[in-house]
Amino acid sequence: MKQSIKLIWASLFFTMTLPATANDSPYGAPNQSYERFADYAFFRGEWEASITIIRPDGARQDIDAKSRITAFYHGDGQTLQTCFRAPGFFSTSLRAYDSTADLWRAHFLNAQLQRWSGFTIRKVGDTMETLVPGGFSGTEAFDVKTIEQNITDTSFTSNVFRRAHGSDTWVQTYEMRYEKLPENPNGPQC
Repeated sequence: MKQSIKLIWASLFFTMTLPATANDSPYGAPNQSYERFADYAFFRGEWEASITIIRPDGARQDIDAKSRITAFYHGDGQTLQTCFRAPGFFSTSLRAYDSTADLWRAHFLNAQLQRWSGFTIRKVGDTMETLVPGGFSGTEAFDVKTIEQNITDTSFTSNVFRRAHGSDTWVQTYEMRYEKLPENPNGPQC
């Protein structure tokens, strides 16, 4: 009898604690126990980004090289990792939803350039807005803000802004246009 009760408790415990995910992709799936875990479901997979520099005078200059981005949910369905690759550049970030603060918290790392920082992301309507105090090194004299918008299953735009510390004026510095690529059949390759 005691053994049966132990098995029932163990069965209930594991049923209640395992994340409820519909893992339909090698890029993971959001935990279905809370809707906000799915804020980044659109980002799962492989992407190519075209980048345009926006100069202070408003002139635009396209960067010839494309960037490759991989995004995937970890097994808990609550943690999203991104890997950003461009010629001579690699960075990664980890993001998780903080239900107490009603925002995503993230950590950025670029070991080659010795840059790391923490930042936050909020879902605002149909956009995702990121705030990076001190830039991606965390020590710059400016903050960075990105706004992901026009989000579809196959594309979105990320507008990147900068403001000097002490200023309320955001100035757009980049525009990034993301296009979805086919999934790697072996899953994410960071």
